[in-house]
Amino acid sequence: MPDSTHIDRIRRELPATTSHTYLNTGTFGPLPTCAVQAMQQRLQRDLQEGRLGMASFEEMSSIYESARQGVARLLNASEDEIALTDNTGEGLNIICYGLAWQPGDEIITTNHEHISLLAPLYQIRARYGAVIRIADIGPNAERPALKAVADLVTPRTRLIALSHVTWTTGARLNISEIGSMGREHGIPVLIDGAQSAGAIPIDIHALNVDFYALPGQKWLCGPDGTGALYARRESLNYVTSTYVGYWSAEDAHATEWKLQENARRFELGGRQTAAIAAQAQALKWLEETVGHQWLYARIAELNTYAARTLQTVPGLHLLTPHPGESGLLAFTLEKGTPEEIVTYLREQHNIYTRTIPEMNSIRVSTGFYNTEEEIDTLARALSEYQPASS
Repeated sequence: MPDSTHIDRIRRELPATTSHTYLNTGTFGPLPTCAVQAMQQRLQRDLQEGRLGMASFEEMSSIYESARQGVARLLNASEDEIALTDNTGEGLNIICYGLAWQPGDEIITTNHEHISLLAPLYQIRARYGAVIRIADIGPNAERPALKAVADLVTPRTRLIALSHVTWTTGARLNISEIGSMGREHGIPVLIDGAQSAGAIPIDIHALNVDFYALPGQKWLCGPDGTGALYARRESLNYVTSTYVGYWSAEDAHATEWKLQENARRFELGGRQTAAIAAQAQALKWLEETVGHQWLYARIAELNTYAARTLQTVPGLHLLTPHPGESGLLAFTLEKGTPEEIVTYLREQHNIYTRTIPEMNSIRVSTGFYNTEEEIDTLARALSEYQPASS
């Protein structure tokens, strides 16, 4: 049985989860009170004291360091392997544009990728004449990814880029196998961690991947404009920084230009420090108050419960191949369109979900803060739904 006292405490610290039935963390996670307070405190400090002087700069540097350390602990990485970004897409672009592309070079990805990953690949194809090869992992991402990817590897393959957890159905791909294969062939592996970071346990070194981009605003419950990029020390040589700035340099005031010898070479200049303060605080809250292992287990447990419960709804077809492997669950309903159903759930029952247009489906996120009762309410609402045209 879940620890109801712990869940109640968590929900009190996430006010949005009591204002709505919040089943869309895969788009935006709810903000904890402590993160908003950290943001307000930083802005108030800037308002009252200004942003000048060494003390202000040192405090800003400390906030950035705290955020990097929080991400490093989440991934079981070292702090110097973490660069701060504004979102997942920024991290993906940093790596994609950092390779020395030649016409005919090949990129392998899958048929279940989000536009945040596909967009830089499309641009590289248009700009450099690279070739994108699509590994078919099945209509619901149910097929083994290793074979689908391995079958496409050629001497021209320069990058393998794919998701850890697919945004379409919540399938968890066996990234460690692909990472190992990439190392065997000398091909860097870039991971879109938008639906995995904060939702499933990640031991980044055990995954054998080279680069891993993640957002702060989804499962990590941080504010907009936060994220991070993991860059394996031994893989830095694959990438040349496209954009550089103050933080990129080993010594920004030296006469000789030299990049940082770690992931911070991918950072530019100042960011919204208040948002970074909130990111660091949210990461600390998840680690110390919620508990990483507890939240991973809770997300998986609730995902399994949701799959079992929703399958009792007449006409509902589950698309997620292995419920419990992530925090996402996708399904179709025979009556009505996904857009109509999502609108009905929101307007008639205050339940927030989303559509996946590429799959013509509906997706729910089972956050660590959700309850079985909320899943039961969702199932009843879906059972009662009648299309307006019926």
